[in-house]
Amino acid sequence: MAFSSFRTRDYTNVANTDYNEGIIYSSNHVRVPPMDDQQHHLCELNNPSARSFDPRPSLKPLGVPTVKKRLHISHVLAAVVSLICLALAITAVASVKVSWLLGQKNYQLIVVGFLLSVMNLCLDSTAPSLFLQVEARYGPSTLQNYDGILCNRIFGSRLDALWRLTLGLMTILPLGLGVAYKTFTGGNSALTVNAADYIGNTSYYGMFAPPGLQSLGEQTGISLFSNATLPFLVAASPTNGTEPPLPLDTQAYGFNILLLDNETTAALDIPQPDYISTVQRLLAPGESWGLTACIGGTVAKFNDSKIIDSDTKNSTFMRRCDEAVASSGVYTAMQMLKENCFALLDAPSADQSFQYIGFPPFPNDHTIPGYPSCSTFSHYAQLYDITRRTCTGSWVITRGGLQLVSGECDETNLLPEKQLIITNGTNPFLATSTCLLSSSSWELLGHQPGMGRTGNIHLWQQVWQLCFGQKSQSSTVLQTWPKLMTHPPGHLNDTVEYIRPTLRKSGLLYFIFAIQPLLVFVSLALTACILNSTPLDKDFGFISVLSGIDRESLDVINGASLSGQLATKVKLVMRPMRNSQGDTIRYRVMPSSSTTTPTVRNGRLAPNTIYH
Repeated sequence: MAFSSFRTRDYTNVANTDYNEGIIYSSNHVRVPPMDDQQHHLCELNNPSARSFDPRPSLKPLGVPTVKKRLHISHVLAAVVSLICLALAITAVASVKVSWLLGQKNYQLIVVGFLLSVMNLCLDSTAPSLFLQVEARYGPSTLQNYDGILCNRIFGSRLDALWRLTLGLMTILPLGLGVAYKTFTGGNSALTVNAADYIGNTSYYGMFAPPGLQSLGEQTGISLFSNATLPFLVAASPTNGTEPPLPLDTQAYGFNILLLDNETTAALDIPQPDYISTVQRLLAPGESWGLTACIGGTVAKFNDSKIIDSDTKNSTFMRRCDEAVASSGVYTAMQMLKENCFALLDAPSADQSFQYIGFPPFPNDHTIPGYPSCSTFSHYAQLYDITRRTCTGSWVITRGGLQLVSGECDETNLLPEKQLIITNGTNPFLATSTCLLSSSSWELLGHQPGMGRTGNIHLWQQVWQLCFGQKSQSSTVLQTWPKLMTHPPGHLNDTVEYIRPTLRKSGLLYFIFAIQPLLVFVSLALTACILNSTPLDKDFGFISVLSGIDRESLDVINGASLSGQLATKVKLVMRPMRNSQGDTIRYRVMPSSSTTTPTVRNGRLAPNTIYH
C-alpha cells in the first residue's frame, strides 16, 4: 500500500486500539493496518482530538512524604555506638586487668584499632548530613559542592576550597588517629598472680649465683663478684671528668647489691636459679615478672669506733693483726700502681663478722715479706661489721636477666643461729665484696695519692684476682646448712607480678579516642538545634532533586550527561512551596553569577509540615 493513499484515510472514527497486537479497528469494524511512529505523528498533526488522547497509563507516585525530624534513629544509634566504642577503648587501656589480658600478642593494639575504625564509620554516617545542611544554609549552594560532599570528592570539579579542606581533613582524620595512638607504646600492666599457676612451684631464696654463673660463681668468687658489683662500678665512674654524687636514698645495683646509706651496703639473697630460668622460658618478648619478698641479706656497715676511741681500737687491731700474721691466708695484700697496695685482714678463725680493708703505702722497709707492717696498716685500716639482717627486695625477671630494683633492710640483726653463715666463715668473699661497696671505702680510695675514682676500674680488676681466686664454700653450705641460707616455700611471704607491655595510660590518649565521638555529638547537636529548618534532610541526594526539580531550568546543564562537569558553578536553589498535592520543595538550577547569587537564597521549612 502506498504511503500517499494511507494518509487519505479517515481516522476520526477510531474507537478501539489494541496496542498489544499493533492493530487498529474503525467504528465499522474494518481492520486497519498498524501505523508506524511517523504515521502516528502525522495523524496527531491532522487531528487535534487525537493529540489530546494519551495512551500511556497513569503512574502512581512512589515518593514517601515525610516531616523533617530533628534527630534520626540511625544518627542516634551511630552516636550511641561511638560512645560505647569510646568506653571500650578507654577500658582497654585504663583497666589494669583488661589491658593485661589484651597485652598478650599485641591484642590491645588490634582491639583499639578496630574500635577506632567503628567510631570512624559512625562519624561518616552523620557528618555528610551536617555538611549538606551547612552548605544549604550558609554556603553558595552549588551543584558542585553538593556533589563533592555526597560523593566525598576532594578533587571534584569546581569544589570550593573550604570543602576541599574539610573533606581532606575528614579523610586523613582516621589515618592520623591510627598513627597517634600507636605512639603511646612503652607502658605496662602488672597483675598479681600465683607463681604456682604458671610454673608449678614457688621459689627458694638464698646465696645463689644467677643463671649462667653457677659453675663459675659458686666455685670461684671472681665471676660472681664482678657481675654483682659491675653496675655499681659503672654508676660510680666519672663522666666528663666529674665524679657523680652518691645517691641520697637507698639505691639498688645489679642483681643483689643494695646501697643503704653512705656507710652501709647489703648483698641480698636471690631467687633460686632454676626458678629464674623457668620464668624466663615462660616470658614472651617484652614481658617480665616482678618479685617482692622478705628475705635475708648480708650487710656490711662501716664501724667508726676507731675515730671515737682510737687507742682502744688500735690496740684491738694490733692484736688481731698479729694473730693474722701468724696464720695463713687471713692477711693479704697486693701492690698496686707504684706506692700503694690493697690490704685485707680478717680473723684467723672462721669468724667473718669483721673485716679490715685499707690502701696503705707499700714501703720498701716492710717487716713482713710481701705485706705492710701492722703498724703501717693500722693508720689506713677501716673496720666493717658483717651481719645478717632481714631485708625486703624487689626484682624484675626478664628474658635477659635478673635485676634488683629496690629494697630495704632492718636495723636489727637476725638471731645468732642465723648468723652462723658469717661467724663460721663459710663464705669469705661475700663479706669482702659488701665492704668494698660502702661509701667509706670509696672515700678512702679517693684520698689516696694517685688513686682517684678515675683509676677505680683497674683497681677493682686487681682486687678480684687477689681476693677471690680461691674456691668458695657456698655450694657446701647449701648442702650442709640450707636453713641458714634459704627460705622454704610456704614460709616466705613473696608477691609475684606478671608484667606485660601495653599502651601507656595517658589523658592525651583518651582524648584521641574521644575525638570522633565528640564530632558525632557536635554534628547531631548542630543539625537538631540550628539547621532543622534547612530544606533538605539526611537522605538528600539525586532522588530528592529529581523529585522536585523545575524541568525548565535543566537546560542550563545540558551537555554534561557523560562528563558530569560544568563550565561554571551552577547554583541549586531550594524553595518550599504549596501546590495541589500539598507542601513540596521545588529545586531550580541557575548559573552562579555575581549578579544573581547574592539575591537568591534557599528557603526555610515550616515546622511539623509534611513535604511531598
